[in-house]
Amino acid sequence: MIQESSAPATYVQLAFLIERHFPGYIDAYYGPPELRAEAMSGETPSLESLRDMVASLTRTVMTDPALPTDRRAFLEEELLAMRTTIEILSGNEPAIVDEVELLYGVRPAWVDESIFAEAQAILDDILPGSEPLCERVLAFRDRSRMPVEVAASIMPEMIACLRRRTRGLYDLPADDECQISFVADKPWRAYNWYLGQGKSLIEINRDAPLEAWDVLNTSAHETYPGHHTERTVKEYKLYIAQDRLEHSIALNNTPSALISEGIATNALSAVASEAEVDAMLIECYERAGLHRSDAVRARAFAAAYDQLESVADNQMLLMYGDHATDDEVINYGMRYALTTRDDEELTLRFLKDPLSRSYRCNYTLGRRLVAAFLDRATDRTQAFWRLLSEPLTSRQLRRLTEEQS
Repeated sequence: MIQESSAPATYVQLAFLIERHFPGYIDAYYGPPELRAEAMSGETPSLESLRDMVASLTRTVMTDPALPTDRRAFLEEELLAMRTTIEILSGNEPAIVDEVELLYGVRPAWVDESIFAEAQAILDDILPGSEPLCERVLAFRDRSRMPVEVAASIMPEMIACLRRRTRGLYDLPADDECQISFVADKPWRAYNWYLGQGKSLIEINRDAPLEAWDVLNTSAHETYPGHHTERTVKEYKLYIAQDRLEHSIALNNTPSALISEGIATNALSAVASEAEVDAMLIECYERAGLHRSDAVRARAFAAAYDQLESVADNQMLLMYGDHATDDEVINYGMRYALTTRDDEELTLRFLKDPLSRSYRCNYTLGRRLVAAFLDRATDRTQAFWRLLSEPLTSRQLRRLTEEQS
């Protein structure tokens, strides 16, 4: 078993011990290799011993005078999520709404279908025609589809543009870098693997449609000023500069993951105005040899289509709350999100993945939480920097947002 150590070091090692039971739990690690080596060696500890360990560490964090308030708050919320994961692994699964709240600090609720109807009405105006709306949406998506080789040539330039914009606003190390790779047979559309020292590998799922209206947002989400930027800033500002060891690791099923997705889903608007996004989308369509008429509607389409993202939250509640069948979940998505069966098969796979099933809410609830904070800030650029550089928790962010009202 691991030796006595500081609370942050024990937190890191506890994450690796959970990883031994739950592969994929750790999203990224760039801290001392000896901590990982020690935790990953020897016999795998029982879940019961991990339950005791997280309880002991929680007591230590709550009473450790060496930890300032913000570090204590961050660790307490992460440890609550760790305890919940251990209980789930032990077979003590809470109700899905409780699971989301315990893991991420937010509580999901059923989204009334009238919200989806409003978004569909907007899409009906954007894409006029006599065919059923679903057919018009799918036709627009088909016309916007990029071959992988085209996306591979366009995305690096798009990311370079976003990098210049981000560096013009925020302090990043001079040699940070993102590499792109196209992969297959994954439950997600895109993923940022942060490697440490300002380096990321961005994997794009070639099995999911690559559509021009979404490629720009995906690039911002995964790189600048999204996941890559947040990981880089927190590594350099918190872990390296302030020796905050707890920020040498990123976990998938904790409140920090919700904040991370909230940052990423609001990333593009942090570095580009609506007019600038329009111009970049038109350039993207033209570079790909796609219809300019679709390009001028791309941002409006994306904004309306984003409102249908909460359909997947309802699907999660249907699957795990109402025990709906796979076909019921798929048909619900096709009806309200105006998607294909292939799209919904990918959503179903994501919802069935143990790492991802409740993670789904981070995209929608994280987006709303961060957007509310940014919208009420007097200086939006500085507010976004706080998100990138400070260890804010979901509960702290709600309180800060209320104070700005």
